[in-house]
Amino acid sequence: MNKSIKFMIAFVGAVFLIMFGALALSGSQDGIKLANNSSQDNTKLANNDMPLYGETSASLVPLSPEELNNDSYTIIIGTVKEINPSKWNSIDGKRPDGVDSFSLENFIYTDITISVDEYLKNPLSSKEVTVRVDGGTVGNDTLEANHEPSFKTDEKVLLYLTNDLANHSKDIKPEHFKVTGCMQGKFTLTDDGKAVRRGKTVSQEELLSTIKE
Repeated sequence: MNKSIKFMIAFVGAVFLIMFGALALSGSQDGIKLANNSSQDNTKLANNDMPLYGETSASLVPLSPEELNNDSYTIIIGTVKEINPSKWNSIDGKRPDGVDSFSLENFIYTDITISVDEYLKNPLSSKEVTVRVDGGTVGNDTLEANHEPSFKTDEKVLLYLTNDLANHSKDIKPEHFKVTGCMQGKFTLTDDGKAVRRGKTVSQEELLSTIKE
């Protein structure tokens, strides 16, 4: 067999190998596409079972005690009675179908029940008020709102409160307030006469002197 014939056989064999490889690769890619599509379908079906975690923060404009007083609808001294279960800001309190991340329209909030000991501004008839803060945990979903105050059961507090006008959960019962200036409007009252908030400690007497009807 001369060299030209050997060359032709080798060339034809190489062409067949290339064609077979291309067909195999095409079939393999089709299989990958199907696997990916199947995975995506399963992800869509299990969307609301996938845990969500988010953090929010805000650049707060510093408010003086006088500004906190003027910007607040009411000011109270009270005790944290109950930290209620957190909810999504939906009608049923659960994550809406199809939601796979937190946003201004879809988030978690927590209601805090406060037993009122004293109204310092604009007295109301109720002996309890509900304070709503952004953040909390519902099932496996957690939203941390670093600009909001934190609360503990039986904590003695002084709160500057405003009506919930801008929050997307404002229409969800019960009637509730927001803390004025976020974490700036919540002070823990200690037994030794101090009023403490994140980054600031003053005497209760000094703080009370800035509150006016």
